[in-house]
Amino acid sequence: MHRIQALLPRSLLRRVMLLYTAALALLVVSGFAVFLSYAASAMLEDAEGDAQAMMALLSPAVGDAAVIGDYDTIQRTLDRTIRHPLFRSAAFVDRAGARLEVARRDHPTPVPPAWLTRLVATREMPLSTSINIGGRRYGEVHLTIWSERVAAEIWEVAQLTAVLASIGMVAGVSLVGWPLRRWLGQLDRVRELGARLQQGEPTLLPMPTDEAPIEFQRTFEVINQVAASLQAERAQAAVTLASIAEGVATVNRAGLVVLANPVLSQLLGRDNGALLAQPIAQLLPELTIDTATDTAWHGQRFERGERMLEASLAPVRSGQGEPAGAVIVLRDVTAQQALEDRLRTELQARAHAMEAMSEMLGAVGSGVADAHMGAIEQLSGQVGDLVTRLRRQTGQLHAIFNLSPDGFIAFDAQRRVQYVSPACVFLTMVPDRDLLGKDEAGLAALLQGRFAEPETQRPLRLQELRETPRIVQMAKPMPRILSLALHDGGDEDTPQLLHIRDISQQFELDRLKSEFMTAAAHELRTPMTSIYGFVELLIHREMPPERHRELLQRVHRQSRAMMDILDELLDLSRIEARRALDFNFQPVCLDDLLRHALDDFAVPPEREPPALSLAAEPMWAQVDAGKLGQALRNLLSNAYKYSPGGGPVAMRLMPVDDTLVDIEVEDHGLGMTPQELDRVTERFYRADRSGAIPGTGLGMAIVKEIIELMGGSLLLRSEPGRGTTTTLRLRRIAAPPA
Repeated sequence: MHRIQALLPRSLLRRVMLLYTAALALLVVSGFAVFLSYAASAMLEDAEGDAQAMMALLSPAVGDAAVIGDYDTIQRTLDRTIRHPLFRSAAFVDRAGARLEVARRDHPTPVPPAWLTRLVATREMPLSTSINIGGRRYGEVHLTIWSERVAAEIWEVAQLTAVLASIGMVAGVSLVGWPLRRWLGQLDRVRELGARLQQGEPTLLPMPTDEAPIEFQRTFEVINQVAASLQAERAQAAVTLASIAEGVATVNRAGLVVLANPVLSQLLGRDNGALLAQPIAQLLPELTIDTATDTAWHGQRFERGERMLEASLAPVRSGQGEPAGAVIVLRDVTAQQALEDRLRTELQARAHAMEAMSEMLGAVGSGVADAHMGAIEQLSGQVGDLVTRLRRQTGQLHAIFNLSPDGFIAFDAQRRVQYVSPACVFLTMVPDRDLLGKDEAGLAALLQGRFAEPETQRPLRLQELRETPRIVQMAKPMPRILSLALHDGGDEDTPQLLHIRDISQQFELDRLKSEFMTAAAHELRTPMTSIYGFVELLIHREMPPERHRELLQRVHRQSRAMMDILDELLDLSRIEARRALDFNFQPVCLDDLLRHALDDFAVPPEREPPALSLAAEPMWAQVDAGKLGQALRNLLSNAYKYSPGGGPVAMRLMPVDDTLVDIEVEDHGLGMTPQELDRVTERFYRADRSGAIPGTGLGMAIVKEIIELMGGSLLLRSEPGRGTTTTLRLRRIAAPPA
């Protein structure tokens, strides 16, 4: 309901016109729909009747020609039939099944929309009649009504009706809008009443009785009576104010002067009539006056020419308790200010005399004072050292807070924000200028507004954070998971401190750990289920030795698969845990390393060994030869496994530039889609979903970890059905001396 009211126009005239236009449009549209439905039904019934009449005339003519077998006459008869604008096609089917058909190829004007043509076609059924003469059947005559023509006639009537309805709507709105605008426009004269009240005139001009409705006339009579009453009250107040010795001005909520007594005119040096309806801010620019405030003040002095004036303000509230303006009182305190100035001068003169006497007494007792000068200088030096250390410690604390990834908000003795660290602004995305000076409720509201879906979150209360920190998720554009905790500050100046810590990475690590444990359990459960099932068969069933040996071989294969998974998990865990601390980095000739990797790799039976291509000169890199060899063996194993249909496998060593070198392993196998390439280095992810290709899904994850810990990068290119090229890019070094 509130949304609908927000969409309505604010003007009464526009609301009435909107209501009338909507009602008129509803009536016109309803009438248009009823008329169009009736006209369409009538046209369809007329078309059906005309078609039946034409069929009654056509059947004898076709029957006579069919008896003697005169198909030319039948053809001419059908041609004449479809010349009628009602029919699209006509056909004759003799008793032997031979079909003679004619159809029109033109289109009606105007062209109806397709949906209307389809609607008419569903209502009109083809007409058929059998030719029976002398008790013998000679064939059938079929007529198809031209649905497009009927739809065109309906569409033409609909267009004409829509134009007439639109003209009627426009005419109706225009005829009603002109008198409404003339009658309701009289309401604008209420503004004239406000202007006249500001100028002191009692009533509006009388409204002509022949132009406005009687309700408007009665309304303006009441308004005129109220205006006259207000003017009378104003006159009484003016008489009362004239007897006051101080300058008094009544100001409305808009800051305009409503009443002013003659004393105020004298103090400001302006005519009393010129003060009415004037902004008080222009009349008293020396003061800051807020007429919408509830706070009273007094005793503010300012100079106006040779006079010293003192101003006071008292707020005025309406009957509903809302601010309605203020009363401002001005007093001439020039004499009082002069007296205060003389008294201040007298006190300053006496103070100077006392200081001079103190200096004379100090000179007489200087001998005693010299004995304490050393102690005073020593104490002054200690105080200076203490100030220096405090400044140094303050600078260190600022540096710590500026560099800390955690955010800190400190409160003063009134529990208002007095310090915001830079990290806090970065974590909450709330500027420090919006945080400084906020109390606990204001700070909680600002932070609550940055929560993800704040309307569904329970309200944030800072004092609840003393017992248990609260974990919250912040909203975009910087989604984070933060921990909020409130701690004691340790002294009265800083009674409490809000600690904000980013734990997004911890949550992400927990999520990845859960996903890894789930995937590992799933991969280990698959071979374990097979082992458990086969062993249970061996225990509970007697079987021939051949079958017994076959099951044991299956158990052995599944155990080997589980051992492979565990070995690769241990390798990956060891690599991640040590973070290359156990890598033996040394200059390695990559040409020799690739040759050794090919020699150690067991090529599958009936497959050709990899083709090795080296650069023109030896390439060197600072790597761990054993770990890099392990990565190359994993790549070669994948190249052969994922090209089960055969095809060459190649390994190439190519320089990129003076600082980089690439090792490529290329196959011509299954290949991968872009979606599979994005996930190929995930643990336990396998592009082959059939399960026909053995593997653990950890090989590429191990390769990625090894190559990145060596300071290199892993690049992948693949195309489904064409194969995959895996590139290990390493930093190239110069050949060491022999």
